[in-house]
Amino acid sequence: MFYIELECNHANKTFNNRFSFDRFTNTWCFCRVVNNILKLRNFNLEHGITHIPLELPWSSPGFVNIYFIEDTNGLVMIDCGVNGSEYLKLLESKMTSYGISFEDVKLLIGTHMHSDHIGLSSTIRNKNIQFALYKNSVDFIDGYNDWSIRFKQLKHYAKNEGAPKSFLDDLDQIETPKYAGKLSKPDVLLDEGRTKNINRNIEIIFTPGHDRTEISILDNPSKILFSGDHILPKITPFIPLEDPTDDMLQKYTSSLDKVYNLDQKLIAPGHGSIIGNPYSRIEQMKLHHERRSEKIIKLIGNSQLSGWEVVSLLFPRKLDALNLRLAFQETMAHLKYLENNGKVKHLMNSKINLWETTKQV
Repeated sequence: MFYIELECNHANKTFNNRFSFDRFTNTWCFCRVVNNILKLRNFNLEHGITHIPLELPWSSPGFVNIYFIEDTNGLVMIDCGVNGSEYLKLLESKMTSYGISFEDVKLLIGTHMHSDHIGLSSTIRNKNIQFALYKNSVDFIDGYNDWSIRFKQLKHYAKNEGAPKSFLDDLDQIETPKYAGKLSKPDVLLDEGRTKNINRNIEIIFTPGHDRTEISILDNPSKILFSGDHILPKITPFIPLEDPTDDMLQKYTSSLDKVYNLDQKLIAPGHGSIIGNPYSRIEQMKLHHERRSEKIIKLIGNSQLSGWEVVSLLFPRKLDALNLRLAFQETMAHLKYLENNGKVKHLMNSKINLWETTKQV
């Protein structure tokens, strides 16, 4: 079962716009008709770069951006969409319309280990195309292929934070969807800086936060940054709780600072349209998380609350099980961040852990 969360920012208001895959299976045909009518817009990036938007099996975001960059002896492909024969045929059809075939591609780079970006990678590798991920990806392959692994530790953590039995039982029901495909060790393990496999001056930047393996890719000749899900034009990417000891929000904000210091003219994101004001957008995304953290502190106030109680206050409207899972993870990521910054304390009790704000001098 698949679930995706979008958090849309409009001016000073933040609202949640969440969708489950099951909810859209009944409207999929309608969405396909709408897409066919509207057509997905192609970016004219020039500089030997071709952009192809590829449909996804859910409504929003309805497509993933795939990029092809000309190198001296072939094309470098960035991301590839979800697994499935229908998506392979659709991608091949779109590539043909731009005069591109898989025979032209020498390297596929995945920006991070999410199925909408690398689900089709195994099929593409069977076409004698090398596949590259960041070097730490080998540590998370088992969890990618078996989603129950990644949620086992989350269940234990959620129980200690006061989550109800219905929530814990839901974590036991998670299955790996077919559109994720199967992943094995990449042919190329990327490190920061220029990669040996590419002659063009393309720079790999490690930008964890939304995912532990996330990279951004700077094409120095064009000054275009391919950001994957790290920076998006109208939504803020979900920050997960993968490991309770790992401060993913701190990593994410540090990654934003890292790309802020790059010399870039445009950001080509994994979803949505081109970002023509990179520095302003990065500042907006940092402000969003600052405001959310401030809100959590106010919600706790002078009380001692369980993590689950903080989730209920932060997301007061009724959520289905899948939406609630991501709401819990994002809230806990913020609490971990606040704890590491001395703003809240985590009180480890024998039954249910509690959170309280610290007294600032």
